[in-house]
Amino acid sequence: MNRRSRPRAVPPSRLRQTDAWRSAARSVASRPARSALSALGIAVSIAALTAITGLSATNQADVLADLDAQGANLLVVSPAVGVDDAPAYLRESAPAMTARIPGVESVAVVRAVPNRVHAYKSDLVPAGQTNGLEVVAVAPDYFAAVGSSFEAGRAFDEAGRSLPEAVLGSEAARLLSVGDVGQRLWVGGEWYLVTGILNPRPLVGGLDSSVLLGDRWAEQALWVDRSTSAGGTAGSEAGHIVSLTISTESHRLGEVRQVLAPTVDPARSGAVSVSGASALAASRAIVDDSLSLLVLALAAVALLVGAIGIANTMVVAVIERRGEIGLRRALGARPGHIARQFLLEGVLLAGVGGVLGWMLGAGAVLAVALFGGQVPVLPFYGVLLYPAVAVVVGVLAGLHPALRAARVPPTVALRSS
Repeated sequence: MNRRSRPRAVPPSRLRQTDAWRSAARSVASRPARSALSALGIAVSIAALTAITGLSATNQADVLADLDAQGANLLVVSPAVGVDDAPAYLRESAPAMTARIPGVESVAVVRAVPNRVHAYKSDLVPAGQTNGLEVVAVAPDYFAAVGSSFEAGRAFDEAGRSLPEAVLGSEAARLLSVGDVGQRLWVGGEWYLVTGILNPRPLVGGLDSSVLLGDRWAEQALWVDRSTSAGGTAGSEAGHIVSLTISTESHRLGEVRQVLAPTVDPARSGAVSVSGASALAASRAIVDDSLSLLVLALAAVALLVGAIGIANTMVVAVIERRGEIGLRRALGARPGHIARQFLLEGVLLAGVGGVLGWMLGAGAVLAVALFGGQVPVLPFYGVLLYPAVAVVVGVLAGLHPALRAARVPPTVALRSS
């Protein structure tokens, strides 16, 4: 008995992944104008997203930097008055110990000079007319550590710290009638050359009304024997540390403040006073939180707008090619082949557009920031995130129209083209 021969089933065609990518790349390259416009539409969306988030972050950093420049991130450590009859100075180990605290950026040291040393406009001024000015000794790096700027002149350098030179706070310069550098002052029975006048810095305690001398010159010419300092003799505290000004990372100000006193003097933390511009620091925290929320809100809106733009670009690109889809179906292409190719083309176009858009947005941020005298800030995650967003949105946007077009019969697709 002969069995009726059955027709052999046609094995389903398979398209290798490399062939699919090659076909998608050739399809993109064969339509340069359409592909360029599609990529440009995606690039504009990503550029807008990058520019909005970058400019918002730049403005936030600029505002916070201005607050920090006013002293919001500074803490002043000094001996507490009248606590256990403690000497009015800090331990010599305090600067090194403080610098090890996580979050501390710099430590500025102020040292005492003998009580008999005062500053006068000339040697003819009576000794009692001191104007309440404080004379202290500092190192050259003190001014940068506290964020001081100069109205005139400069700080003494490594050579000047060993010479009779002085830097005046803004109020001290006014009371001594010093209008410019190069003038001389009568300090401790000697003439000193004024090399710099500071701009007002009210948040650094006592700086505006201080006359600052080089620490090495003070040690050589002014300091007396400190071995009897604990006894409280006149002038015995000269050369000792009377205060530290701590510059901290702004977001760790509270943490640093909590551990400063026990770090400076572990045995008697109660004898250490820590002060700072608490009102300004609180304002900085509020501004930081508000601007961070604003940046996130703008980023979300920009992402939504960009996603809509990318989706519109991909949907139109698929709809415009329904005739091509019908022709390929008529030549034997399966729906899965059609859908895969459109998705791969979407990945290529969205990837190129996303990278180009990030570069355009970053360029806009740099140009605007430099024109406005700001430091440009670009979120580091944007380099990878925004092109990835373009690819994901492009794929999702093109998935539905591609699958729908692939299921349309060839005759219908050709007739509607």
